[in-house]
Amino acid sequence: MVDKEGSLAIAPMVATEWDFSEDGREVVFTLRDGVTFTDGAVLDAAAVKSTLDHAKTAAGSTVATTFSMIDSVEVVDAKRVKVIANRPAADLPYVLAGVEASLISPKALDNPDLDVNPVGSGPYVATSVKVGDSATYERREGYWDPAAQLSKTITITGIVDDNARLNALRSGQIDLMISKIGQYPQSSSLGTGYGFFSYPPAQLYTMTMNTDSPEFSDVRVRQALNFAIDREGINSSLLSGQCQVAGQPIVEGTDGHLSDPPFDYTYDPDRARALLEEAGVNGLTFNTLLGAGLSPQDEIAAALQAQFADIGVTMSAKPVDLVDMTAKFAAKAEPALVNVRVGDPSSAQFLNRNYTVPRLFPGTLPVEFRESLVPAFDPNVSDAERTAALEATSAVVVENAFDVFLCAVSTQFAFSDNVIGAANMGVSHYTGVMDLRYVGIAK
Repeated sequence: MVDKEGSLAIAPMVATEWDFSEDGREVVFTLRDGVTFTDGAVLDAAAVKSTLDHAKTAAGSTVATTFSMIDSVEVVDAKRVKVIANRPAADLPYVLAGVEASLISPKALDNPDLDVNPVGSGPYVATSVKVGDSATYERREGYWDPAAQLSKTITITGIVDDNARLNALRSGQIDLMISKIGQYPQSSSLGTGYGFFSYPPAQLYTMTMNTDSPEFSDVRVRQALNFAIDREGINSSLLSGQCQVAGQPIVEGTDGHLSDPPFDYTYDPDRARALLEEAGVNGLTFNTLLGAGLSPQDEIAAALQAQFADIGVTMSAKPVDLVDMTAKFAAKAEPALVNVRVGDPSSAQFLNRNYTVPRLFPGTLPVEFRESLVPAFDPNVSDAERTAALEATSAVVVENAFDVFLCAVSTQFAFSDNVIGAANMGVSHYTGVMDLRYVGIAK
């Protein structure tokens, strides 16, 4: 698991230890004794192999690309499993700590209703899943880590509307809520009886582009759009000053951030117009996908539309159902998408996942991107060598303007002041979703 104290260090959970081979391409994981699935099956090395093999090979798997570095999985003995990678894989323990690697009982792998009746090994059991509405979980008896199940019952309710979500907290309908940064003035000043916590910036608002599309195949066009954006204005007027302005993929203060990027994407409409002219582009028009009802992405899209218009570019936003949004972009239904690039525990993982996974970056990836990133995954390189690799890779992203970079956003929560653990949800730091292990209500 990723450390619940927020340091983003990897910590034991089902695996108590892991050992790398000399070349960094094989990792042997030792499993905890006495762990079972909710159907009573024992969680052993064979069960881990079954889950990972299924995730990689099942038809329609949505997580297969997450494990693209895995060549094979071998059972060493009942308590040890070996994962063999096709490259140095210092990130493998982090990848296997993510939700994509949630372990499933071998008996349930082919269950057609697994999405609403999960059979996992965690501290809670799903007792009610209403798609598009809510999910309720009950504490699982006999779980090996009682500290991870402080609440007897957890109900997670989807409330898309920001005001409705805040009112639900005020009225006592909910105890804890994700606060969008546009809500910061209200959520951070609820007064007596409430708390508020902001994790460090880890996710990135962008307009993602299909760099192979006719609209964006010329790098000068993509660079022009980056110079057309008033990031400070968007942050102050729409995002309550809570979004760290960024003209590059890696957040300031994080390994791989460029102090001297090859292009410093400041607000410079004249340079944007000059780049478009140099590219021979006049009257550029394009559509961008947008999650229907998703805030503040809808307000950000409106700001982009106005600022692009100032340099002679017409952008039309097309709101679509959230479930379909990424799939439509990956299918190249439209050449752009206004959204958040979700964070990862390390910069290497962030760069790798966000730009090598086709559904997140459907354009052609320059060879130098992959070549420069490889050393960052080698567990044997020095910190200085890893940093150099990350900076070189980040420079490729910036120079080629893979995205229109906007700003880095924090995961923020508002909660009743009897909630404990809201400031220590390790996964929440970088994914923007609730990690409710070790969270409870004080009596």
